[in-house]
Amino acid sequence: MEIDKVISALNSNMRREVLKIISEEPMTVIQVLEELKRRKFEVKYRETVYRALEKLLDAGLVEKYYDMERGLCYRIKVKLITIDLSKSTIENR
Repeated sequence: MEIDKVISALNSNMRREVLKIISEEPMTVIQVLEELKRRKFEVKYRETVYRALEKLLDAGLVEKYYDMERGLCYRIKVKLITIDLSKSTIENR
């Protein structure tokens, strides 16, 4: 897990909210979009949510998998991150 990618991925209110949403249960892009709208986030396009999820995926914070009933879903991969600033390292659980 690269510290720069993690910090970049977490540097967005919407991406942090997406992490909260999928930490409750795995969801599809459409389900995350609907939940964001329900929580009063101003997001209009499915692609915006998809890009947010892919950035979180690239940082190693979420994973995607195929569910036979729902299709492509995302779930949280890391629930706790410890950043050691003196060594510029990340430990995750």
